[in-house]
Amino acid sequence: MKSPGRQFTVILEKEADGGYSVHCPALPGCVSQGDDRRAALSNIKEAIGLVLPALERKGETPAAETPALLSQELHHILKGREQDGLSFAGVSLAQVKVSLQAGQ
Repeated sequence: MKSPGRQFTVILEKEADGGYSVHCPALPGCVSQGDDRRAALSNIKEAIGLVLPALERKGETPAAETPALLSQELHHILKGREQDGLSFAGVSLAQVKVSLQAGQ
């Protein structure tokens, strides 16, 4: 039986050499990548699905998805892109829904 899905905002970053990296601000360190946008979103869903049960086992919860949290992560990414001489055009937000099996 599936538990209700949880929705997370993620930040997609187009890489200079192709593909995308994707970050989940509510789960620091939860990042993934993919050859295209669809693959990156699929991969971050899988990563979130692995991180959430591990947090639960430790008695922790994801950070609250506040505008300040998203803004801080976007600022960090954009600053890095600026330092690397990359365009800001390759950064976007998306929401992913993650459903976990009961007991995960």
